[in-house]
Amino acid sequence: MNTEKNVKIQKILSDLQNTKRFFHIMTEKKIWFYDSYSHALYSLEKNIFESLNTHKLTITEFLKENDLEKCTKVLNFFSSVDKVKDDKIPKVIQDTKCNVMINTSNRCNLNCSYCYRDKKHANVIPIKSIDKIFEFIKIKYRPNADEYIISYSMTSESSIDLPILKQIADKYTKYENYLFIENDFNKELFNQFYKRLSSDLFDKIERRVKLPEQNINSVISFLNQILSFDDLYDLLNMNEIMFEQNMMDDVIKRKILSKWRLYRLNRWCLEISYAQYIQKKRIPYVCFWFMTNGTCASKEYIEFIKACNISPLWISIDGPEEIHDANRRYNDEKPTYRQIVNNIKVFNENNIPLRASVVLTADFPEPLEIINHLLSLGFSSFSITPIRPGAKNSFSESNIAFLLNGYDKLYEKLKKDSLKQNFVLFKMLQEDLSLAAFNFFISRTKQLKRCSFDNQIVIDSKGDVYPCLYFVNNKDYCYGNINGTFSENKLNHNNLVFQRANCKDCWARYLCGGTCFYGSYKSTGNYLNIEPIECIIRKHLAQKCLELLVFMREHNINIYQIY
Repeated sequence: MNTEKNVKIQKILSDLQNTKRFFHIMTEKKIWFYDSYSHALYSLEKNIFESLNTHKLTITEFLKENDLEKCTKVLNFFSSVDKVKDDKIPKVIQDTKCNVMINTSNRCNLNCSYCYRDKKHANVIPIKSIDKIFEFIKIKYRPNADEYIISYSMTSESSIDLPILKQIADKYTKYENYLFIENDFNKELFNQFYKRLSSDLFDKIERRVKLPEQNINSVISFLNQILSFDDLYDLLNMNEIMFEQNMMDDVIKRKILSKWRLYRLNRWCLEISYAQYIQKKRIPYVCFWFMTNGTCASKEYIEFIKACNISPLWISIDGPEEIHDANRRYNDEKPTYRQIVNNIKVFNENNIPLRASVVLTADFPEPLEIINHLLSLGFSSFSITPIRPGAKNSFSESNIAFLLNGYDKLYEKLKKDSLKQNFVLFKMLQEDLSLAAFNFFISRTKQLKRCSFDNQIVIDSKGDVYPCLYFVNNKDYCYGNINGTFSENKLNHNNLVFQRANCKDCWARYLCGGTCFYGSYKSTGNYLNIEPIECIIRKHLAQKCLELLVFMREHNINIYQIY
C-alpha cells in the first residue's frame, strides 16, 4: 500500500469527525456512522477504528497484521465513504396533490388551554362561499393537481359543524364530477351500446327512471340518473375481481357510501361493464376529511363518518383522565374525559377505527404510558405531538430532560418488541413523530422541510388565504383573498432545511426537516429561525431512531418487514 493511499485513509478518518456529515453511534463492538450526504449507515469494528484513528496505525500496517476477511471489510468501509463526494440533495418536485384546509367555522364546545383558534368569533362560512373556494382551488390555485385533499373544521368541532359539512358533502358530486358528457362515448358504436343497455338494464329499472330514447342526449341523461342508484353494482352483476386495488375500499363499503362516493363507484361500474363504448374518465379525487374532539357520538354523526369514509377517525385526547382534563375542558370548565371515553366505546361498537391525536405537555411527558392508556381505550394508531412554545405547560431547558427520558422508554420498548418479531407498536406509530426519522431512513427519503408549509393553503371563513393553520389572522402571513389579489410569492420560499441557518450544518437535517415554522415564529419572531426546544427534541428522536436501526441490524432483524 503506497503512501498516497495511507494519506487518503487518514483524510477519510479525519472527515468522519465532520458533524455536518456524520453522526457516530457506539455499540459494544462496533462504531456506526450515519452519513447525511448519502443517507446511509456504515459500520467499522471499534478496535479497528481505534487502531487506525487513535494509534495512527497506517492502512499498510493494518493489512499486514490482519486476515483477508477483516481487511476486505475495512477497505469496503473506506471505499463506501469515499464514493460520496458531496451532499446529495434531491431535486425538489412540486407536489402533484393539492392540500387545502377550509375553516368552516370557529365554533367549538371546548376551551382547550393551548388552542390556537379565534375563540371570540364564530365566523361560520356561508355555504355559498364553498363554491367560490372550489372554483379558486381548481381553476386559479392548482388546476392540474392529481388529487385534492380537503380538510374541514380544523378550527372548530366537526360535530357542531355537521349541518354545513353535510351540505358540503352533497356538493361533492359537482366538485368531483363523474357525470357523463357527449365526448365520453364511442359514437360509431353507439347503436350497439344502446342495445346492450336495453338488454342489461331497461327491464330492471323501467319503473324507477324514464328509459332513454335511442339518441346520445337521452342516453346521457339516463346514465347520469342511474349514477345515484345504490344498487347499480348488483344490477350490473359486478364482482370485486373486476376492480383495481385502489377502488376496493369503495367497493367494500358500497352500502354506506356518501352521494359523491356512490357516483364515483357507479361510474367505475359502468366504465368496466361497457369498456368498449365508454371512455374511461380520469377525475382527480377530491378527498373529504375532518377530525373530532370526541364529545359527540350521535347516530347522525356516526352515519356521516361512515358515509364519508373517515377512517381512521382522529380524536383529540391527551391521555389519562387527570392529564386530559387539565387542558381539554368544556366552555363551562366541566371536564370532558369521561364523556369522550363513553363515546369511544360507541365508535368502537360501530367498527370505526380510531386514531388518537395527542398533545404532549410538560405536565405528563410520558409518551409510552399515554400510548398504553390509549390502547386500553381501543385506539389503533397515534399521533403524539409535543406542545408548541408559549403555553403554560410548554417544554423548556429546565424540564426538557423529562420528555427525552420519556421518549427513551418508548424506544426501549420498540427494541424489546423487535427482538420478539412483534411489530404491532411500530405499525401503530407509523405516522408518528417518534418514528419519523426511522421511516425517512428506510424509505431512502431525505426530509427537506418540516411540514407542508407553502405546499398547502388554509382558507378562512372570509376567504383569506394562509400557508399554515397557526398563522390564520396574522396579516403578515396572508397570501391574499380568493375574491381578490392572491400571491403565493408574498413569503420567502427559501425555507428548505439546508437553507435554514441553524440546520444546514446539522447531521440530523434530513431526518428532521427543521423545526415548526409557527413555533420558530413564536419563539424568535422569525419563522425561518430554529425553535430551540423543538430542535433538541427532534435531534434526540433522530438519534434514537438511528440507534434503533443499528440495534435491529446488529440483531439481524429485517427492518423492511415492519410495514
